[in-house]
Amino acid sequence: MASGEARVAEISRRFEIPGTFRGAARHGSGHIHDTFVADYERAGGVSRYLIQRLNAHVFRDPIAVMQNALRVTRHLREGLEAQGVPDVSRRCLTFVPARDARAWVVDEEGAVWRALVFIERSHALDTVARPSQAHAAARAFGAFVAALADLDPASLAVTLPGFHDLAGRVRALEAAAEADARGRAGAVQRELEQTLSVHRRLQRLLDEAGFGALPHRVVHNDCKLNNVLLDDRSGEPLCVIDLDTVMEGSVLCDFGDLVRTATCPAPEDARDLDSIAFDTELFRATASGYRAGVGGLLTREELCILPLSGPALALETAARFLADHLEGDVYFRIHRPGHNLDRCRAQLRLAERMLEALGAARRIVAECG
Repeated sequence: MASGEARVAEISRRFEIPGTFRGAARHGSGHIHDTFVADYERAGGVSRYLIQRLNAHVFRDPIAVMQNALRVTRHLREGLEAQGVPDVSRRCLTFVPARDARAWVVDEEGAVWRALVFIERSHALDTVARPSQAHAAARAFGAFVAALADLDPASLAVTLPGFHDLAGRVRALEAAAEADARGRAGAVQRELEQTLSVHRRLQRLLDEAGFGALPHRVVHNDCKLNNVLLDDRSGEPLCVIDLDTVMEGSVLCDFGDLVRTATCPAPEDARDLDSIAFDTELFRATASGYRAGVGGLLTREELCILPLSGPALALETAARFLADHLEGDVYFRIHRPGHNLDRCRAQLRLAERMLEALGAARRIVAECG
């Protein structure tokens, strides 16, 4: 048994998981946590569970992360049950209690682990193949915000201060370039200047659209396409996952990250920049799905900001990738040298393509009303 698998076996025994451990393997494409899927044999077959070690370098208070996630899933589950929605266990994450009755385990090194019931017959997408997939994911995220509209944002801890602060992210990038901890700044001057230039233009547009008047809500804050599980058979959205960043924020961040990941046919780390495009039909599907899910919740200011949210989040993500590259790749997990720089370049190109199509995006949002 590999050392990683042995570690998962040992940790998972500290949760109330019935059956006999049969094996584990790494799972998913996430950048942050260490995630494994573990097989447990029990009467009637094999059950699967997700076992995760939370990244304490990113989330400095992992217990607060867990407390937020528990509060949110409880609220969502109660809402689904009150509506009589069938098969709630496939439509809301289920945390497995530890044997000491908490919802997490702290190992001898101080790392926090959690276990979740694996939602079978479901899948997530990194890119979309057709507009119906973008519509389904967007509808799920819109419904997620609507379902949490009556949850007090103040009841949730701020797990990542300044997480979606575009101006703050740009300042952090400039500081990383000035410090130049790994001697990489000289080779990325073009990307740095491009980021600052796009930011100046975009900030003016955001201010004109009323960014400062956006209401604060409980939002997901990491609405990547692959944070929605879809049913294997029907393709319908089942469950929004990865709740670590759910806290107070604005719909600009949620809709923007969704647009960033759902409207470009290329992956977010594409090296071929000519493959980076903004697909307006996918944007139409995304905007239509989101508005169908969120219902009549959005204010006039929120509707005005939606067309700018995609380029804003693409630029913010580019700045984060570039800063991490300059600092030595300490935040996002990389799989090759220069991976974060590749990600930065792709996101910068996407932000530019979205701004070029801003007029079309505004018309589409208006037509989806």
